[in-house]
Amino acid sequence: MTEREAQIEALWTYEVATEKVLRRSVKKGYITQEEAEEFSEKLFEQLNTDNIPGFRPSSLGEIMRMEDIHVNPFVSLTEIAREKKSSSPSYLIQSWLRSSTTIEYLRMWEKIYNPKFQEDACEQLIETVHKTSTTMTPSLWINTTHALGIRSSRGRGGGTIAHPEIAEAFRAWLFPEYMLRLVKWYRMYHREGNL
Repeated sequence: MTEREAQIEALWTYEVATEKVLRRSVKKGYITQEEAEEFSEKLFEQLNTDNIPGFRPSSLGEIMRMEDIHVNPFVSLTEIAREKKSSSPSYLIQSWLRSSTTIEYLRMWEKIYNPKFQEDACEQLIETVHKTSTTMTPSLWINTTHALGIRSSRGRGGGTIAHPEIAEAFRAWLFPEYMLRLVKWYRMYHREGNL
């Protein structure tokens, strides 16, 4: 495959993944079809091809290919928690959500990627959780702030899924060895002058 073919394939993959996520968001009632079309247009206008896999090889991309890591639109936090051999993955997710650092990370992520994020509701929720015995759950976070980065469903086949940038933050919190690998990779990447 030539470099140009790889670029075209990367753009096609990006477009298909984006459309799939938007279609599912409309189907689930998170956004309207009109909002999905507007969002799709804005995403494409802001597309930075330097950050698309296939346009420029990166150290992280090479590591991901060597370790056969497939990038999916959303990653299961429930499955990540099960890797810790937890009989109650939802408890681990709630424990992670109790951290003020986690909530600040989620707030920052939502402010960047979610134009409908409810900043005031987020502030009130944080205050309520700190002053009362309210437990922060994925559903509470999603329903109160209109968050898009985390999704949660109940019942058979249910669980909590998140955008990869959020899921990896959860994995780093849960597994210190993973956090160490991230820090080592970041330092190596920084030394190579890539940041």
